[in-house]
Order: sequence, then C-alpha cells, then structure tokens
Amino acid sequence: MGYFLDGYNLTVIAVFTLILETYRIFPYTSLQVGFVSGSALLGAGIGAIVLGRYSDRIGRKRLYVLYLGLFIIFPVISSLSVNLTMIIIARFFLGVGIGADYAVGPVYSVEMFPDKTRGSGYGLVWAFWSLGASFAFIVGFVSLRYIGFEAWRIALGIIAVPAMFLMIMRLNVPESVRWLDSQKTIAVKSSNPKPDNVSKFEGQNAPNNHGSSFLDLFRGNIGKRTALVWIQWILLDIGSYGFGLYGPLIISHLGFTGTDSFLITALLYVVGFACAVISITWNDRFGRKIIQAIGFCFMGVGMAFLALSQYVGGTLFLIFGITGLALWYGMENIGPGNTMGLYAIELFPTRLRSTSMGSATAITRFVSFLSAFEFPFIALIFGVTGFFLILLGVMLSAFIFTILFTPETKGMTLEEISGAIYTHGKLVVEPVEKGKPDKIQ
Repeated sequence: MGYFLDGYNLTVIAVFTLILETYRIFPYTSLQVGFVSGSALLGAGIGAIVLGRYSDRIGRKRLYVLYLGLFIIFPVISSLSVNLTMIIIARFFLGVGIGADYAVGPVYSVEMFPDKTRGSGYGLVWAFWSLGASFAFIVGFVSLRYIGFEAWRIALGIIAVPAMFLMIMRLNVPESVRWLDSQKTIAVKSSNPKPDNVSKFEGQNAPNNHGSSFLDLFRGNIGKRTALVWIQWILLDIGSYGFGLYGPLIISHLGFTGTDSFLITALLYVVGFACAVISITWNDRFGRKIIQAIGFCFMGVGMAFLALSQYVGGTLFLIFGITGLALWYGMENIGPGNTMGLYAIELFPTRLRSTSMGSATAITRFVSFLSAFEFPFIALIFGVTGFFLILLGVMLSAFIFTILFTPETKGMTLEEISGAIYTHGKLVVEPVEKGKPDKIQ
C-alpha cells in the first residue's frame, strides 16, 4: 500500500502542471515549473539515502510507521498553498517521505516473505505503484471536470486520507526477523510469524550493523553490485520519470487535451498495473534477468512506435501513438520497473539492505530530478521525434547492459545471494557455514 501512495504522489504533479499551464493559476517561469515537477524527486533522493541507512541501524518497523506522517502533513500543505514556492517546499518534504518508503517498505516486505515466493511478494508490492498513479489521473479527470481549475487542490491533498489509515494499520506490524537476526537479538514472540525459511539462517547472518558503514557499498564485491544496480536503474529512470512526469503533455500531442489527457494517462497506468500483476507470478517463474531484458527491449519498441507516429497521419498516427505508449507503460511494469528494486534488495546482506535500496533510490531520483529539467529542452532542440529516438537509444543500452552484466537471483535464498561472489554477470555461490557471517566483502 505504501507504493500506492508513492505512485500517486509522484505522478499527481503532472495533473497540477497541466492545470498550471492551462489556466495559469499562478505566475510562473520555466525554471519554477521544473522545480515543481522535480522537488519531490529531490526530496526522495535525500530521504532515501539518509533514512535508508538509518533503517539498517535502528530497524525497519519504527521508520515504517513514522515516515507516513510526512504523507499526511505535506499533501495537505500542498493543497492549501498560495504560491508555487509553498508547493515546491511542501513537495520536497513529501519527497523525503517517499524516499524513506522506497528504502524501507519493499525491504521489509522482501525480508518477511519466504524465499520461494520472494519475487512474487515484491511484485505484489510494486503493482500498487501503477494503481496509485492511475488513481492520481482519475482524481484529476473527475475533479477538473466537476470542480474546475481549483481541482488541483483536491488532487494534491486527498491522498492524505489513505495515508492516515495506512499509518494506523502499520502500528502493530512486527519487526523484520532478518534484521533482528543480523543484530543477534532475535526474540520473536509467537505472535510474530516467521517466514518458513527463517530457521535455515538464524544465527548465521551478517555481523551487527554497527560494524558496517555506508562506504561498505563501494568496497570489494559489494562495490561491483552497487555499480550494477546504479547503472541499470539510472538507465531506466532517465526515461521513466522524464517521460512520465510530462505524460499528459506528451499525450496532448496525440490530440487528447484537457481532462481527456488525464483519462488516457490513467488508462495507460491501468495497463501498467495489469502488467505489474503479471510480474507477480513471472518473477519467480521465469526469473528477474529475462523479464528485465524483455522489458527494456519492448520499451524501446514503444519509443520506435512513438517516433514513427510523427511521420504518419490520421488513424495510423493514433494507432502508432497509443501502441507506443501502451508498450512503454506495460513493459516497464512487467520488466525493469519491477526488477530494479528487487535487485537493489536481494544483492546485498541484511546489514546494508536498506542502505543499498536508499542509495540506489537517491542516485536515480537525482537523475530523475535533472530529467525533469532537461527533457523539455531536449524536445525543443531535437524535436519530439528526436526525443523519442534518444529514449530508444537509452533503452537499447539498458537491454545490452542487462544481457551482459545482470545476474539471475531466482531460486536462491537471500543468504546464498549475499554469500555469493559476483563475477562476469553471474553469482557464484559459496555455501555459508553455520555460525559464520556472510562472506561478501
């Protein structure tokens, strides 16, 4: 459910931006619009890297509950804003909460799922992102149609209500048993159910978190994994957020304007959600690497369709355009949008798991923040067709990178993965002896 809030809050700003530029509700410059679109991403980068590291030190549960306060307070402040500066500041602090959720929420979920269904469990968590994004545009469509230009206040603020209920629901969740084990303080009560594989790793996990540091992410074999996760995630997010934040504006080039662009965008995210649901079973059935590679490949095909749409007219223009958008949103959710976070969690030992997820989220959100500024200028310089072709090139690069360097983790326990040696795009498993820490350095 946390990813539902993330998806909503990150994409709803596209609703506000289109209303801002259509109705000119506030005076603005291009620089201000860039900060409006990117401030939450900047905050997410900071929140992920700081609170992700903090989660590895103090545990998952406390932050899992507390950061939801940011999801309640700052959407309300955004909706009551009287100028763009107020919105930018409120969105930044909301972004801190979003970053914390990226770094803590999925890590907690993966650690609590049994190894045989770990990929499916993460896929279920990820699916809610597209559902939240779709809901953002549905709210924009309905509120703009019936309320008018003040609809942006409803769109920015209404998400505080489900955030409040989610915070209450999380008050009684147990601490992650894997984190407790890494602290050598496991004292799980009978009311805190364990994953069915916990007995296999109790007493043989990594040393306590106080013996690790953030710099461990860049040392030895862990450093190789960090580079792998960062590079492939950056390649995804160069296109994903830069393209997604301006989704309604791009769709308007296909002839859908105003509330219609919101509805079409919502439907595309529904396609994304349906594909994310497919990934729930595919993660553990086919493996992470193959669906990531296929996803990047067909996202590139989607960009090719969008580029070709600029050279045809009439019905073909719409067919090519809608096909390209559906391929982009759908295959992102089946493939790399789903697997990126899973790799950032699985490839690292418990003592660094939230730190890894947080750092990967941070660096990719900073890239996304820059994309929010750069893409309008790229489209201006190279034209809409050039913009699509550049994204095609990025997706092709990501596809090749996945084939050459991304390892498969399907069917391995988290302890086997963290104890393996990453080399030449593969994980070479070395058995972990009972009573000894993970070998990974």
